[in-house]
Amino acid sequence: MTTDLVTYYGQTPIIDQLVDKYGVYLEKLDRETKLLLRLTLSTYIFMQQEYTPTEYPVSTALEDGLCELVIPDSIPQDLYDVCSALNELTTDEAETILEALQHQIRWGNARQVVS
Repeated sequence: MTTDLVTYYGQTPIIDQLVDKYGVYLEKLDRETKLLLRLTLSTYIFMQQEYTPTEYPVSTALEDGLCELVIPDSIPQDLYDVCSALNELTTDEAETILEALQHQIRWGNARQVVS
């Protein structure tokens, strides 16, 4: 098994939906979107210490985490779509996706090519 796979550490129906739409390596998402998703999921996990997934969905983490850092008009539409699909995500599922994203960004299909 290759470790780029999103489901390397866990597989749930919500992760299956993500994989079905964006590929087993999330290859339909570019590096920028993966970096922004990683930031969004980190914000989401942090806020789950105080709120439930219903009270603080991933889409709210997107707004809170990114709208202060980047111009809201420049957030990729794919990221909005992914976050909408991930509402009600558990912390374990978010951690699973974060681990896959980290590997893809550092070693896999989203790494930065340096010459």
